[in-house]
Amino acid sequence: MALLAVVLAAPWALRAQSSKDCLACHSDSGMASERHALPGPVVSAALGRENLTLQVTADSLKGSAHEALSCTDCHEGIKELPHADKLPPPNCAACHSDVAAELAGGVHAPKGKDEKFVPRCANCHGAHQIRPKSDLVSSVNPANLPATCGTCHGNADLMRSAGVRIMDPYKNYMKSDHWRAISGGKGQKAATCSDCHGPHKVLPSGDPASSVNKRNIPGMCGKCHGRIQGQFEMSVHGKALQGGNLEAPSCAECHGEHDIEAPQRTTSSVYAATVSRSTCPQCHSSVRLSKRFNLPSGMVQSYQASFHGLASRYGDTNVANCASCHGAHDILPSSDPVSSINPKNLSATCGKCHPGAGETFTKIPIHQRDGAAESPILLWIRRFYIAIIVGTLLVLGLHNFLDYLRKYKETLKALRPVAIYLRMSLGERIQHWLLLSTFFTLVITGFALKYPDSFWSLPFKAVPHGFGLRGWLHRAAAVVMIGDGIFHIFYLAFTGRGRRLMAEMMPNVQDVKDACLQLAFYLGLRPQGAEFGRFSYGEKMEYLALIWGTLVMVATGFVLWFKTFFTRFLPSWGYSAAELVHFYEAVLAFATIIIWHLYAVFIHTERAPFNPAWLTGQLTRHDMEHYHPQELERLEVEQAEAETPEPAEPSAEDEQSPTH
Repeated sequence: MALLAVVLAAPWALRAQSSKDCLACHSDSGMASERHALPGPVVSAALGRENLTLQVTADSLKGSAHEALSCTDCHEGIKELPHADKLPPPNCAACHSDVAAELAGGVHAPKGKDEKFVPRCANCHGAHQIRPKSDLVSSVNPANLPATCGTCHGNADLMRSAGVRIMDPYKNYMKSDHWRAISGGKGQKAATCSDCHGPHKVLPSGDPASSVNKRNIPGMCGKCHGRIQGQFEMSVHGKALQGGNLEAPSCAECHGEHDIEAPQRTTSSVYAATVSRSTCPQCHSSVRLSKRFNLPSGMVQSYQASFHGLASRYGDTNVANCASCHGAHDILPSSDPVSSINPKNLSATCGKCHPGAGETFTKIPIHQRDGAAESPILLWIRRFYIAIIVGTLLVLGLHNFLDYLRKYKETLKALRPVAIYLRMSLGERIQHWLLLSTFFTLVITGFALKYPDSFWSLPFKAVPHGFGLRGWLHRAAAVVMIGDGIFHIFYLAFTGRGRRLMAEMMPNVQDVKDACLQLAFYLGLRPQGAEFGRFSYGEKMEYLALIWGTLVMVATGFVLWFKTFFTRFLPSWGYSAAELVHFYEAVLAFATIIIWHLYAVFIHTERAPFNPAWLTGQLTRHDMEHYHPQELERLEVEQAEAETPEPAEPSAEDEQSPTH
């Protein structure tokens, strides 16, 4: 018996001796700079877990589940010391065969994969500091597990290389209420990675046996949310999903996969304002799904046009959304006696927000199905008011047009008996008319594209092929504007009046002085403003802004028009930059014209209903005295000089006269 005890005890003695021998070398601090030659991602100390190096000390093993084991129990193949440089990896399956069998059936099993994409046991559990799940410092403790899985699944480049479609579930999970509950420090329990995907036998979502397969998600979520699971399985969505319709929503379609947040959070997909704006419409505004499953169409659009929908779009979270009437999880057809939208239950459903809602109240339509016949009474009310509106607008418009025309005739009549001065020649007016017409054509057609649901697009929606017409008009107006600009350049360079215009448009020091004098006048610090020459500082500033804006719009417009050509020479962000500049420059130009230029022509004028110089090219003496006194003085001096006769040359007889 004594001999048998010695024989049985001998291996344990050898193991103890072997561990001491291993630590004699591996506890050396120089080993800390060398890493384990393990395949697969290595767990990082930066995430709060063990850094896998070749340094192992007695403290490295203290508190570990494997503290009682010898080094050679895991590191097989050591026959003598020092051992070979490369040893076979630890065979965890020797003790944990049940876990190894589970792992072999999941996506984390090697199965011929590139080993750099396959995590080993040590990558998740640690190499020496292997602690139970309940231990707060364990890498698989619920508070640490997201970061453990995130070592790989938070690396988008690694996931892309491994062929995983969901790039960064770790980042999304860290925004979720599940993580908030775990990390709140109150000991709350919530779902972690392994609760949903499983700890070892992790299967892809396409596998029917996977816990995150679409048909299994309600049951998986039901492990914590059992009551809601029961409601969902009885709903139209739940029954459709159980019946094999994989286009029916499960929990993840509405709540998200990893970034699951409570309805109170504004970033939640089930936030009150988001439910009707994007969550439910992702299916119920789909023409394809409506046709495929014979669902009523037009419901989302009619809701959004109702008071509830309009208030929701303004951000009112108290107004009824889809879930308020149809339910959140227990959504049933109106034919079901217990449905919240069954006619017998509508009074109670509407009464949640409208106490005392009676039967008539419940018949107020919230939705209007596409193609549904309208009530004859409503149809005639609509026709009556459309006729009244059109007729009223025509009468009022005709009246104001006649009034406007009369005032314009009076303005032209007032020009005849008084001295007039040429402000714009016919050629300058033609250039201005071309610029005016093309500018507003470009504004309307451009904003119609940018805002397809606004009033800008109404003219093009009212005609066949309106979108194509919009594009041709935009490009044609651009070509005409460019031609007008080129003609203007030649006008400035090759005509005397053009060269004088360009010289007088150049800013100078006097413009700064005039601006200060005019500002002092506006503030009541001077009895009168500045006296301008042919062009004021404001007109010069606007002219230079026009040149700059035109050059920018033409350059960026050509990039947008001929994108396939210009993108060969532009950086990756070049086209987007051109698109952005083109839009913002258009907004700036339009706002400037409306606020500055049209104000000067239609409001800042003493000639009702507008300053007519852009049509007639003329200003009265009164206008010149008021707006351009220095220009008037110059013109009158030039006119006086022109009218003064030249002194006559003395004749030959005068030269011979004795009086001279």
